[in-house]
Formats: sequence, structure tokens, C-alpha cells
Amino acid sequence: MPNHHDMTYEHLQALRQNHAAWRLLRADYAPLAAAFFYQVFIAPKRRGIEAQELLDALDMFLYDCSQQDGAFARSPKDYLEMWADSSYGWLRKYEYHGDWYYDLTAPAQKAVEWLAGLQKQEFIGTESRLRTVFNLLHEIEQETDTNAEHRLACLRGQAEKIAAEIQTIEDTGEVRPRLDEVQIKERFLQAESTAKAILADFREVEENFRELTRQVQADVVKWTKGKGELLEKIFSESDIIRKSEQGRSFMAFWRFLMFSQQQDDLRETLERVENTPAVKALVQEHSLADIHHEWVQAAAAVQKTLAQLSAQIRRYVDEDYLREERSIYQLIGRIESKAVDRRNEMPQGVFMEMDILPKVQLPMERRLFAPPKKTRLDSPELVAGDGSHGSIEAIFNQVVVDKEKLKANVQACLQERAEITLAEVLAVYPLEHGLAELLGYMVLASKEQAAAFAEDKLEHIVFARDGHKLQAVCEQITFRRGAGSF
Repeated sequence: MPNHHDMTYEHLQALRQNHAAWRLLRADYAPLAAAFFYQVFIAPKRRGIEAQELLDALDMFLYDCSQQDGAFARSPKDYLEMWADSSYGWLRKYEYHGDWYYDLTAPAQKAVEWLAGLQKQEFIGTESRLRTVFNLLHEIEQETDTNAEHRLACLRGQAEKIAAEIQTIEDTGEVRPRLDEVQIKERFLQAESTAKAILADFREVEENFRELTRQVQADVVKWTKGKGELLEKIFSESDIIRKSEQGRSFMAFWRFLMFSQQQDDLRETLERVENTPAVKALVQEHSLADIHHEWVQAAAAVQKTLAQLSAQIRRYVDEDYLREERSIYQLIGRIESKAVDRRNEMPQGVFMEMDILPKVQLPMERRLFAPPKKTRLDSPELVAGDGSHGSIEAIFNQVVVDKEKLKANVQACLQERAEITLAEVLAVYPLEHGLAELLGYMVLASKEQAAAFAEDKLEHIVFARDGHKLQAVCEQITFRRGAGSF
């Protein structure tokens, strides 16, 4: 809860300028971003999403929105990169196992959930929340009271109530429910709201862990004493992250959730509660059957982040890394010092020369916008024919290359010479079927051992086709007599 110092004019003015949640609320495209974040991250309770999957989802979302409100100025990739920029802070982009992922930040989730909470609620339960307040206060009082007389009186009172209820059940054989239908519905909805709030808190828990780690990393980088003193500073607290209040609370939650008895108890209790008549109507839209798995997944993601951040701190302690960091900071400091010393010594004359002049294009020199032409497709309905129309002669007029005839041409030329090139064969027997026949000669040469291809020599073969002269360039092919088939 905020205190009085957090609600001053100066603080709120700074919050309006710097807080990512407020930036989202006052952005021109807040409906677009908030609706997309809710649909992709919050409603399905997802965390890290692979970059390409999120890009495809945003592409489809922009298409659906453009049907209602016109086209948007940016591409899906530009929107993701902009929202992940530190000046916006709505998405966190990180690398995991060689792939890039996006996750919603805690401020962005707060803004989206605040917008979702603006909807008018049909049912507002107050009695269950009042009882929750009383029960929490009574629990604090009883668990912190060290007075033996008070504790005994409390236990005796509970024992008397239990004994009286046991006696009533034994006498009547009936168990009277102490909650009516409205009270059951009210308590179930409050349990659902609290369960979802726990999921929302995990993003802020993770962000707090990262902030603690950044503080430790800053201390390490600025450390000027010995390595032993630095190790003592970090490890004297056993684990600076886990020892924080945030860390202790999270670890207590994790231990409580990981007990098998707690898991079985939660699962069995949910099954019994969701089968009660008053809750069955709510289960379809407010089911908590998978809340345990969602808690475990979200908490496991925080644990993984916690382990990675702890490993980074240990890496920062490494002596070589510290020396490299200090040398970088010292170099930057020397550059800044020299820049300050020479701030009044501006260079005279030509400061820099460019070999390429910038090209200036005036607005009136640009082409006017021309709307794209729409392609009209004529798709007549296909009707089965009976074969009475048209001619099928084209089917029988296909080009057929007789390989045996090509082989006979080569053998006839080799009767007079021991070897002959393909160009010389074609000079005697010109091509009749164009490239198909030329390809047949190449296939014939590739299968005969007596033929050879010369990669360093090229032949230009000219042939006629449909009244036009064409030229093909290929490797020189030589056919020889006396080896293989030739």
C-alpha cells in the first residue's frame, strides 16, 4: 500500500513521466497494446513467448484490428521492438538457448489489469472479505501471543465448539451446512481473484530480484579494494538475494507449494469444491483446476531467473572480469576528462571531409501516391465435357528423341575418325528437335566410357528452332572409337 510520501504532487508528476505503466495508459495506441498483452500473456497465463510466435500473433491481431479501425502505421516487428525498448518498458526481450523470447513486464501487467478492473462487476462480495480480515487479525494475535493462559483459553474454546458439534452430529445424524449459496459463490470468487493475483505478483517478484542483482553488480564494478574483502562482503550474507524480504517470502511460498501433502490437499479440495451445486455454474468461466500447475510454472521461472542472476554475481567476482571492467571504466574516465579539458578548444577550419555528397530529394520531386491496381480474376464454373469439342492431336505431337538414332549417328562418324567432338557430329547430323535432342547426346555421352567431358573447353552449338537461330554453350564432349560401346 502506498504511504503519504508516495502521493505528493512532485512524486506523481515524476511517476507520470517515468513509470512504464503510466506511459502505457496515456499512449495513443494504449487500446492496441493493452488488448494484445491481455489476449496473449494475461488471459492464457503465459510468460516467455518465442519471438517468431509472438510476431505471428501480433500480425494476426493487427489484421483483425485494421478491419475495424483502419491500417496501423508500423509493422508488427517495429511494434515489438518499440515496446521492448527501455524508453517504453512494456516487454522484456531476452535470449534463452539461442532463441529470443519476449515477456510482459510487471508495470505493463499492472496497467492492463487496472484497465480490466474498470469493468462493472455484476457481483461484489463484501462479507467474505470482512471475515478474511477478521481471520487474519485473529491469526496474528493467536500466533504471536506468548501468554500461556490466553493460549489455553483459546484452545479450550475451540475444543468446546468442536465437542458441541460432534455431539449434535451424533444425536441427529445430520450435518448442517454453515454457508448458503451466496456465501459459497462469494468465497469461491474471492479465492479465484487471490489465486490470479499470486500469478501476477510473480513478474514483480522477478523484477525485484533483478533490481537487487543490479545493485550488487554495481557494488562489484565500483569495488576498489582487494578480492578477499569483496568475497567477504557478498558471501558473508550467505546469499544476498535469498536473504532479502522478497526472497524469504518467495522461498517460503515455494517450500509450502512443493510439499506433496499440500499438493494433494489442494487438488482434492478443488475437486470437492467445484462439484458443489453453488459452484458448478461458475466453474466453466472461473475454474481453478489448473491453478497449481500455473503456480509451479511461474515459480519455476522465477527460480530459474534467480539461479541465473546468482551465477552472474559469481561471475562478476572473477578477478579477470573485474580487471577488464575497471580498465574499461578507467578508459572512459580518461576520455571524459580530456573532453572536459578541451571543451573550449573548438577546432578551426575544416573539421571533416566527406567524399560522397548527401543526396537531397525535395518533397515535390517525389512521385505522387498511386493506389495499387486490383487484379480481377475470372473464375468460371468448370463443367464436365463429353469429348465432342476440341482436338486431342496436340497429345500425339510431342517431341520424341530416339536415343538409338543418336548413337547410330555417332558410330557413323567414328567409322572415318578415331575420335570426334559433339560439334562435329552435329555438323553432319544437325539437330532436329532442339535442346531435347542436344540433351539426349549429353545423356548418351555420360553413359558411355568412350566419351569424355572437357571442363576447361566450351563449345558453341548453333541450331534452328521455329524459324529462329539459337545457340547453346556447353562443355566440349569427345566420342572415341575402340573403347567401351563405341
